[in-house]
Amino acid sequence: MNQVDECLDKLIAAVLASEEYRQYQKIREKIKREPEKEKAINNFRRRNFLLQRSKDNIDLFEEIDKLEQEFFKFRQEPLVEEYLSAELAVCRLIQKINRQLMEQLDFDTEFFNQ
Repeated sequence: MNQVDECLDKLIAAVLASEEYRQYQKIREKIKREPEKEKAINNFRRRNFLLQRSKDNIDLFEEIDKLEQEFFKFRQEPLVEEYLSAELAVCRLIQKINRQLMEQLDFDTEFFNQ
């Protein structure tokens, strides 16, 4: 195993041991015990993802606002909000790792910004 693989294994272990990931897994298990809630969360996440990735000529802020209004009451449920917050924390951790890695490498990323 080379040094990069060894360090990657350590990074994965660190993420798995992080408070963000452990909290996410704890809340995820609670959600899995409520299939209807899990289905609704996944519907919200899927629609949000598709909006964020849409190539259509839409007003993204307006569409996100509509989605937020549609799911407002649902998102007020403590377990739902706790799950989405925990998921967001893990996503931000992964984004931070990716951002710092890309900032330190001399790697042509100009095409990503187009």
